[in-house]
Amino acid sequence: MRIPFVRPDLPETSGVAAACGEIVESGILTKGPRLAGFEAAAAEVLGVRHAIGVSSCTVGLALLMQSLKPLQPPGRSEVILPSFMFLAGPAAIVWAGLVPVFVEVDPATWTIDPAAVEAAITPRTFAILGCHTFGVPCAMTELERIGTTAGVPVVFDAAHAFGSKVNGRQVGREGLAQVFSLSPTKLVVAGEGGIVATDDDSLAAAVLEAREYGNDGSYGCRVPGLNGRLMEMAAAVGHASLARLPQTAAHRAQAAASYAAVLGGLPGIGLQKIPEGATTSWKDFSITIDRDAFGASRDEVRAALASHGVDSRAYYSPACHRMEAFADYHAGRGPLALTDRLAATSLSLPMGRHVGPDEARAIAGMIAEVGRR
Repeated sequence: MRIPFVRPDLPETSGVAAACGEIVESGILTKGPRLAGFEAAAAEVLGVRHAIGVSSCTVGLALLMQSLKPLQPPGRSEVILPSFMFLAGPAAIVWAGLVPVFVEVDPATWTIDPAAVEAAITPRTFAILGCHTFGVPCAMTELERIGTTAGVPVVFDAAHAFGSKVNGRQVGREGLAQVFSLSPTKLVVAGEGGIVATDDDSLAAAVLEAREYGNDGSYGCRVPGLNGRLMEMAAAVGHASLARLPQTAAHRAQAAASYAAVLGGLPGIGLQKIPEGATTSWKDFSITIDRDAFGASRDEVRAALASHGVDSRAYYSPACHRMEAFADYHAGRGPLALTDRLAATSLSLPMGRHVGPDEARAIAGMIAEVGRR
């Protein structure tokens, strides 16, 4: 058996090949009609006025932080975010010349804890960055309440959230902006790329300008930006992939149900809680493994799976506040015990078009056997 961790959920070759051929024949490789069409389709799915294609989710987050600067009073530089997330979040914050402030996550959902966010608010707070961890929507309503009370914008790292819903509606319009990823592990794939989604016209204009190096249209530059454009071929792939989102999400949900049916009752195995009214994209199916209760550690389980040809990931281990690039920002701020425990015990299992219910049951059965032995 050989089961890779991910196999991209790509659209049919024939349709994408035809679109790419048309792009080559036109000679328009960037800033063309394919990008415009993809952005319009993404805006409709997300329920926002503006869906701006960018070269990656990381670049989108960096452009968003840079674009928020003119809207903020002087003296604000701190962005509150979870440490249990992909390093792109704090990296974008630091690249924008801001300061990451890491806080704890909720022990059940593994997403940012609103109480920890509220406790971290100071006059220096620039923004709150929530994250839909592994596709599970974070407490957006509560974070927006905290942001409104403090006069602080709330934005979201929605890298995992194409396919995530709250009360039956696709995540995306909450907060001031949300930034989605289109990389190969996601449900909507462009190869590489991202979408900045917002209903705020001024912010959208600022992100568009920043995406073009900060060029204001006359080769002037009010705010320094980047070359953050999403090329036409990536937009064509992304558009075709977006059209398959309902089927892709349903396929992953079936695999997740099979994983949960086997693993949910095992002692020492913890599952991520999905909040009431929410639906996760199942970008990842992740578990925690308590060595004492299960009989084997996370790393031992991972090694056992690998011996059977099954790839897995120990995501966010170490957590961001433990990384060399960001550790100094957290110095003196106190421990994040739950985050450290999650980083040491969580394991993400294969997901994608190659994992159906049968494959999920087989992998879960391997894990159960490790515990029995």
